[in-house]
Amino acid sequence: MPSGIDFLSQGINGIVLGLLFSLIAIGFTLMLGVIGIINFAHGVLFALGAYFAFTLRNSLGFWAALIISPLLVGLIGIIIERLAVRRMYGKDALFCLLLTFGIAMSGEELIRMVWGKLGHSIAAPAFVSGSIDLGFMLYSKYRLLLAVLSALILFLVWLFLEKTSYGAIVKAGAQDSEMVAALGNNISRMRTLVFGIGSALAGVAGVIAAPLWSVRPGMGNDAIMPAFVIVVLGGIGSFWGTVIGGLAVGLSVSLAVMFFPRMSDLVMYILAAVVLLFWPRGIMGEKSILED
Repeated sequence: MPSGIDFLSQGINGIVLGLLFSLIAIGFTLMLGVIGIINFAHGVLFALGAYFAFTLRNSLGFWAALIISPLLVGLIGIIIERLAVRRMYGKDALFCLLLTFGIAMSGEELIRMVWGKLGHSIAAPAFVSGSIDLGFMLYSKYRLLLAVLSALILFLVWLFLEKTSYGAIVKAGAQDSEMVAALGNNISRMRTLVFGIGSALAGVAGVIAAPLWSVRPGMGNDAIMPAFVIVVLGGIGSFWGTVIGGLAVGLSVSLAVMFFPRMSDLVMYILAAVVLLFWPRGIMGEKSILED
């Protein structure tokens, strides 16, 4: 029977994992809520963030890699949107799903060509290596840094959406893009910006997840499905729904490892199924452009 300390330790692990999942999912939900596309290339963008960090950290250090890698991933996202995804706007959502799935498969193979088929390990930065004594247990310094960085970036995204005029336009576009365009806003530019921001958020999540997850070509698959489940749980286009969904998934997976380890990969799907029985639009979901 797990002790109280074991339960508390797994609970903290769940919160840390949930914040990371929320950071991965927030870019996904922005694209889905504002642009109305299911971007299955989000996972490979997450992987690219980790691989760029793997390449840059030895020469530039952790903090420089944390800044430069997401910018590179965001630029790649903008290129993908301008060259391919924007051609799918206004068409059946299945077309864009298949397109981004193909981009994800191609991106994964490109990673194998550039960085090789084998996985790589990245050590935590020296200033957060080892453990810290919390008084009742020892805990990884890097996991705490990951939680702080994830929470800080989520807070900055919230500030952008709630406290800036362009953030208000982005939120309005999630409800009625035609009305936003009628008021003189450039919808094409807004979609490109949202896709770039969402891609950069996937990239920064990849950077900070790299020391915990093995950096390998298929690591994007470990990110895309939890992100999709979190968006479904929280509600399309809902910032706080995504955060709540991410924490719910992180805690459920972490606790399942302790009590039902064989079901740890399945528990988030069971949780999503139960939530959708009572809230078909998710916990905090509202009508989105996908329902038009």
